[in-house]
Amino acid sequence: MGEDLGDVVKTVSDKVSLRTKYPNLYVDRITQDPIDISDALIRDMDRNGISHTLIQTDYGRATNDMVADTVKKYPDRLKGLVSMHRWTDLAVHLPNEAELPSYRARAISEIVRGVEELGFIGVGEFFPRCFTAEVNPEKIADDLKPIMDVVSTYRLPIQVQTAWTQFRHSLIYGDPIWVDEIAGAYPDVPIILTKMGRGFNGIFDNALLVALRNTNVYFDIVDTVPEHLRRAVDTIGSERIMFGSDWCCITRWISEPGNCYTKNLALLDQIGVTDSQREDIEWRTAANVFKLDLQS
Repeated sequence: MGEDLGDVVKTVSDKVSLRTKYPNLYVDRITQDPIDISDALIRDMDRNGISHTLIQTDYGRATNDMVADTVKKYPDRLKGLVSMHRWTDLAVHLPNEAELPSYRARAISEIVRGVEELGFIGVGEFFPRCFTAEVNPEKIADDLKPIMDVVSTYRLPIQVQTAWTQFRHSLIYGDPIWVDEIAGAYPDVPIILTKMGRGFNGIFDNALLVALRNTNVYFDIVDTVPEHLRRAVDTIGSERIMFGSDWCCITRWISEPGNCYTKNLALLDQIGVTDSQREDIEWRTAANVFKLDLQS
């Protein structure tokens, strides 16, 4: 795939439709051996005044061990999150009913290994279809219970992706209404609804409803829109909203209205947050949720 995609991936539309608009690039993303772009990440962080970043595997063949090696390169700047499944599973082979228990068992072992051996501090974005074929929220929660029990034991934050992925499968899980079941069952587990609906009104409304009902539910601001961020700040408070960049081989090239840092930070200016609210979103919420020893 290469490191520089700036001539191809320029807009959100390019990213959303990657599978159908650039099928060869999509196949490359999920099948080629990963390359280390951590030096570019640190350069971008330095250019934009970012001191610390949470990282996890991207789509494709990257592993938790690769993430751990990257953290070792920059231990004062980067912290790792566990990936519970290989993202290629979604693109190549979704587990059938008989295979789901083995996928859940593998997720549990990766969480334990990630915390105890690799030093990771949370569970990264995951897609439920790797662990369940149910669509009823209560049954989804039943299937996820063995995983959530381990997450709860370690008191780890866990990220749940909202809205869409680039894969062709199971768009239904992007509606976070099902998360109400696990949030209510595990009130001590911080659950971050990443992308907070990606600007889609119905999905955002459901995300906000789940967050209203469960004070352990948080948002990040990736791919959201000003009106949704304003409602979220006014409804659940800035102390439950955190900055995110979604810096990866695809998103970091989207140039409207700037790089992924300036694009997301511009949202705070557009809705006119207070200084205290800005500090919450820029760093304090994430520091509290992930137990990072940071000072302003």
